[in-house]
Amino acid sequence: MKRVLFDLDGTLTDPFLGITRSVAYSLKSFGIEVDDLETLKPFIGPPLDVSFREYYHMDEAQSWKAVEKYREYFSKKGLFENKVYEGMEDFLQSLLNMDMKLYVPVSLKCLQKRFLTISL
Repeated sequence: MKRVLFDLDGTLTDPFLGITRSVAYSLKSFGIEVDDLETLKPFIGPPLDVSFREYYHMDEAQSWKAVEKYREYFSKKGLFENKVYEGMEDFLQSLLNMDMKLYVPVSLKCLQKRFLTISL
């Protein structure tokens, strides 16, 4: 039996709304309003604390507070705002039909502090 590992964000799902809305929620707690979520695209990928420092000139303590606020939103709403890419379900089903085991290793620090492996 063959095993296939997939990255979740950007491979199986489009994380744009989940991540950018979570960042906007976090920034709002600092009194920063975001009119265009597109401006938050640079937050997709790099570590959040680094992005808050780089793009909003926060100090380390502020950036970690921003990450906490991000996780507050993401754990309740943002996680469910990611969209599965079109055709992905059929693609994954075709792999399952070939008796492949599919895995998505994820780090859900906002939900729990250990690594999980989710078997599809």
